Amino acid sequence: QLRGKDARSIFWGLVAVLAVGWPFCAALFVTTGFWAVWKKGFGDENNDAPLSFSSIIQPSVLFRIASLLGRTALHAIFIQFIVMVIDYQHYGQIVSPILNIFIYNTKGGGDELYGVEPTSYYVKNLLLNLNLVALWGLISLPILLLRLAISGGEERARTNRMLWKKITILLPMYIWLAIVVPRPHKEERFLFPIYPMLCVGAAITIDEVLSEVLRLVDTWMQRTPNNAVAGKMRLKLILGMIILLPSALVSMSRAAALTTNYASPLAMYEHLFYNVDVAPSSNSGASQTKKYVCTGGEWYRFPSSFHLPPNVELAFLKSSFSGQLPQPFTIHGSKEESLAIQQGKFNDDNKEEIDRYLTIEQCSYVVELIDTAKMDGEELRVPECIEYMNSDKTGQWKEVASYNFLDIDKTSALNRILYLPWGREKVFYKGYAMFERVD
Repeated sequence: QLRGKDARSIFWGLVAVLAVGWPFCAALFVTTGFWAVWKKGFGDENNDAPLSFSSIIQPSVLFRIASLLGRTALHAIFIQFIVMVIDYQHYGQIVSPILNIFIYNTKGGGDELYGVEPTSYYVKNLLLNLNLVALWGLISLPILLLRLAISGGEERARTNRMLWKKITILLPMYIWLAIVVPRPHKEERFLFPIYPMLCVGAAITIDEVLSEVLRLVDTWMQRTPNNAVAGKMRLKLILGMIILLPSALVSMSRAAALTTNYASPLAMYEHLFYNVDVAPSSNSGASQTKKYVCTGGEWYRFPSSFHLPPNVELAFLKSSFSGQLPQPFTIHGSKEESLAIQQGKFNDDNKEEIDRYLTIEQCSYVVELIDTAKMDGEELRVPECIEYMNSDKTGQWKEVASYNFLDIDKTSALNRILYLPWGREKVFYKGYAMFERVD
């Protein structure tokens, strides 16, 4: 859109909404559509002619706008047709996942079973993931509106056009925040769609502020504003890099902290995939017996079924979580034939389905987060899966792998947020452990 390729922007917006299947991201392309309609209907964006009702209802203007809307509708129909053909191949019937997800998310209530957070949750996540860039991105619109109010001189018209283009690009970010922030259930991934806009907004903020500072310096030193333009651009680039350097250092430290402190689930299931022997014994015949890797409250840290060896399946033990848990696909995938053989039930309210759970006797492996140390006067809490294994009368269990996972209750906030090479003795870990049944 910054390069004036509005048709391409609209097309990729349609793909994002219709093909990806998350209809709410349409809010991010609202101003793109209005901007394209404006340019198509009233010609060059540099046109300074005053707008009137008579100019709007001219047949040529209406025809150009209608042609744009018609072409957009044809693109939408074409994309939706391809998506529905693919869905039909997988589901065995004509469905609209976009309509289903829209109905589910707009009726409210069901997602609250998975946690309710205050508005500060999003504030913390923005600061954790983008630090200063998030702040600069969020203040970009007020800065542009201020520049729009104080702009003057011979270049006022050209400057205002560029400012309005930047505003139309950034405005969807605030529309998105107005949609997701009021919802009680909040997730970090709900902020992902606006991260590119936050980065663009931060760049705009730095550029506008530095431009104004250099202009004031020119005024103070009584220099011609256009004097040594190339030198000013180099100076602005250097100053911008200096401003961004602290943010880059914090981001690298944050990435190192996430990798060091929270990567143990990935390492655990990688160990399972490459080191656990799941082959059938020589006297087991041609068929293999399915093995289950069971977990309780740690179900949400399971990365994906791609991390499991062949003939191994994730299963759940009853835990304190009381919402609906996922269920593996049958051999028929999402087609209608699955309804005849699937064992688990589903509901639209995310209420707990008891048929998701296995007993400890059915498990071959168990994954659990274990306290490895205790503070003075503190009693170690016995995890739920450990209690299940202790009560198992059919066999013994042994620990076969364990990886460090940050203990957020005992570690200081600064060491939770960033990786600091000093003071590591103040960082405490739990054990992300896997246990194997020994018959």
